[in-house]
Amino acid sequence: MSPEPGTTRDWIQGDIFWGEHTYSLIDTGGYEPSEEEVLSAVRQQVEQWVKTADLVLWVVDGKEGLTAVDQSLCQRIRRLSDNVVVVANKIDDHQQGDLLPDFYRLGFNQVIPVSAAHGKNINDLLDVIESSVSLRARTHTDAEEEACPKVAVLGRPNVGKSSLLNCLLKEKRMIISSEPGTTRDAIDTLVQFNQKKFLFVDTAGLRSKKSKVSGLEGLTRIMSEKALDKCEVAVLMLNAVEGLVDGDTAIGRLIESRKKACVVAVNKWDIVQDRSIVSQWFRQHQPDEMPFLAYCPLVFSSAKTGHKVQDLMDQVWQVRQSYDKNFDAEDLTSFFWTQIQERPYSYKGKKLKFNGAQQTGHAPPVFLLKTNMTDDHVHFSYKRRLENLLRERYQLKGVPIILKFRKMK
Repeated sequence: MSPEPGTTRDWIQGDIFWGEHTYSLIDTGGYEPSEEEVLSAVRQQVEQWVKTADLVLWVVDGKEGLTAVDQSLCQRIRRLSDNVVVVANKIDDHQQGDLLPDFYRLGFNQVIPVSAAHGKNINDLLDVIESSVSLRARTHTDAEEEACPKVAVLGRPNVGKSSLLNCLLKEKRMIISSEPGTTRDAIDTLVQFNQKKFLFVDTAGLRSKKSKVSGLEGLTRIMSEKALDKCEVAVLMLNAVEGLVDGDTAIGRLIESRKKACVVAVNKWDIVQDRSIVSQWFRQHQPDEMPFLAYCPLVFSSAKTGHKVQDLMDQVWQVRQSYDKNFDAEDLTSFFWTQIQERPYSYKGKKLKFNGAQQTGHAPPVFLLKTNMTDDHVHFSYKRRLENLLRERYQLKGVPIILKFRKMK
C-alpha cells in the first residue's frame, strides 16, 4: 500500500473469510474521468469488473461528502450493476457521519459507514457482503496452486511483462501503457495454457541500482524480490531492439543469486528488422555479458502478437520439470567417476579421489560428491566444467546446479 493517490493501477485479488464462507475480493484502480492514457485504461478495467462482480462495494469519502464526480459515477455504475453497496469511509466518530444522508440520494439501498484506518464497522460490512453475495466456488484451490509451476516474470520497465500475461490470459488484466513503470503491484495469476496450468507472479519493473531507490520505486524493488523468492522459474524478459543493458545484467544476477531456474525471453521480436543478425548477436553476447545465465535457453518472442509464446511456455514447463528432478545415486556415481577419470584434478600436488555421489536437494538440484577434498580445495573452473557436463548429460538447460565436495574419512 502507498499513501500516494493514484498508485493503485492494476487490480489486486485476495480472499476474505467470514462465517463459513470464502469470498474473492477485487481491489480495483481508482476511477478517474481523465482521458490520460493510463487512467483511461484503468477506468475501462474498473468498468469490466463492475459488470462481472456479484456485489460492488463503492467506496466514497464520508468526510468530504457527496461530490459532482460521485453523482456522475453513480449513473455509470447503475448501468453496469444492480447490486451495489455504498461504503462511506473515513467515518471515525458519530459527528463525522452528518453527511451520510446525502449518499442515500444516489438511490442505492445500503450506505455503510466505516473507518478503514481504525477498523470501525468492518464486521457490519462483512455481514452485508455475506447476505448480498450468491456463494460460488473459488476460481482455484490451494492444491492447484501448489502443483503448478510458479513463474516470476522479471525485466526492466516497459519490456513487455504485462503484455506477456495478457497474451496468455487473452484478456486485459494488467494495465499496459507506453509509460515505463506502469505496473506497480505484484499479482499472482493462475493461467491455463494448452492444457497446462502455471501460477504467474507478474512483477513491477526492476531498477538496476538498489541503494539509491526510495519511496514507490523502493517498494517496487522489494516486491519484485519477494516474487522471485516465491517462484521456481524466472522468465527474464529482454528488449530485442535495445539489446543487453546494465539493468538486464543486474536482474540476471539477482535470478542467479536466488538459484532459480530461468528462461530468457527476447521480447518485441515483431518489430525487429533483420532477425538473423539480431538473434546471432544475442546468442554471442549472452554468454559474455551474462555468463552466470549462459546455460539458460533463449526464446525470441513477441508478447504483443503471440509469436513463439508457445515455445516460451514449453521451455518454462520443461525447465520446471528438470528443476525438481530426481536422480539415481548409482547413475550419478558412474557419471562423475567417468568425468573425473577423463580429466583428473589436483590441489597442491594432491590428486582428487572420488568415492561416490548422491542427490541431497531439489529445486535446485544439489549433488554431494564424496571425495578426499572439501569445497575450498576444488577450483570453481573445475566445478563449472562438471556442472556443464552434468547439465548436458541430463538435459538440465536453464537449471542452476549446486555441487558440494565433502571430505570423507
